[in-house]
Amino acid sequence: MSKTTPQKPYTPPSNCYQGIELKPHPGLPAARMYAFRLPSRVGGQLYYPTPSRRVEPFPA
Repeated sequence: MSKTTPQKPYTPPSNCYQGIELKPHPGLPAARMYAFRLPSRVGGQLYYPTPSRRVEPFPA
C-alpha cells in the first residue's frame, strides 16, 4: 500500500483572481447580511441556504 500525505487546502497563486469583492465589507454590520441566511420560496417549498440545504414544504 502507498502512504498518502495530508492535502493542504487549495490557495490560488497571487497572480490569479482572489475573489476579494465577494467577501462582506469589513465595516458592514452583520444585520445587513441577515437576508442571505433566510430560505427562498419556490412554488410550494422553502429552500434553505448552506450549510443545511434542506427543503421543506411552505406552511399553509
